[in-house]
Amino acid sequence: MSNDEPQTVTWHGVKLGPGIYGVFDTFDDEAGRDAHLTGEIAKALMANASTLFSNELQIEKMEILANK
Repeated sequence: MSNDEPQTVTWHGVKLGPGIYGVFDTFDDEAGRDAHLTGEIAKALMANASTLFSNELQIEKMEILANK
């Protein structure tokens, strides 16, 4: 499914602490982010969130200020 989202530049699964995980995606622009958040992966996750996650799913938009 992620191959069908060319505007999603990178995708990272992260462990923030014991039992705390997250996903970090990057996009070239806001249109790419919006396409991802309304795409098939997002729809599948939201439809199964209560089964897949022990806590309420949280989506936070952030802006990368610097990278190397």
